[in-house]
Amino acid sequence: MRLIGLSRIHITLFDLEGKYGRIDGGMGVALSNPKIVIADGNCLSPNIEGIPNVPLCIEENYGEHIGLGHTTQYLLSISKFAFAKNGINKSSIELAKIVKRGTTSGIGVYAFEYGGFIVDGGHSTKVKKEALPSDFSVAPPPPLILRKDFPWYIYVNIPEGKRIFGKDELMAFKNAKLEGIDILSRIILMEFIPSVIEKDLEGALDALGRIQNLGFKKIEVSLQSEKVRKLMKELEKIGFPAGVSSFGPTIFTFVNSIREGEELISRFGGFIAEPNNRGAYLSP
Repeated sequence: MRLIGLSRIHITLFDLEGKYGRIDGGMGVALSNPKIVIADGNCLSPNIEGIPNVPLCIEENYGEHIGLGHTTQYLLSISKFAFAKNGINKSSIELAKIVKRGTTSGIGVYAFEYGGFIVDGGHSTKVKKEALPSDFSVAPPPPLILRKDFPWYIYVNIPEGKRIFGKDELMAFKNAKLEGIDILSRIILMEFIPSVIEKDLEGALDALGRIQNLGFKKIEVSLQSEKVRKLMKELEKIGFPAGVSSFGPTIFTFVNSIREGEELISRFGGFIAEPNNRGAYLSP
């Protein structure tokens, strides 16, 4: 048996103030590569609380703390595989509660289950009192608001930059001085989301560029290296506004075709990822 997993880009969190009774919220896209692939074997036996301990081999993997959601995808992949080996089928929501993921963003959880373009509704402030990263928070995964097939290829580049996690990530949340949350919400609802649904690449890219200067995303961009920010500016100059995925250093933009993506690769390096519109799955 094998589990074919995925990675994800996280486009932005929506609201860390909780002024209207909800906090967090976000949107992102599941990627077909890089991915986590787990197979039968005796390479290791992960010991994760609440998960059956079964021997397995990790055939494919990718880096931690680069903005592609590795921790959530790794824990969900191993959990799904381990329960399946014991004849138990559990949803990503059930698994996320066991391994304590989805406590800030639900994008990785729903990307694992369904693939595609995901929007989550954040957490009620009755459940989660303040904005905290997943490693420092206790809350169930947020509700799924929207799931759609994503219509474009994703150009991905991981330049030399900072890996922000642990205490550094916690301090970024605690010290956040947020600007333009109301404008951000309008851009998300009235430009980005409908542009994805109508397959309007120009509209989606315009919104993506605007998002980088608003809300918590502006803070995430500011914390990255000059090399990351410089590459973003160079992509924008040639008509491809780019986003930082989570805290980065991974950056991304969207292209209509592999050929268009290859032109970016020839200039800047990086790679092209197809959207994963299926989610993670098990195969014999």
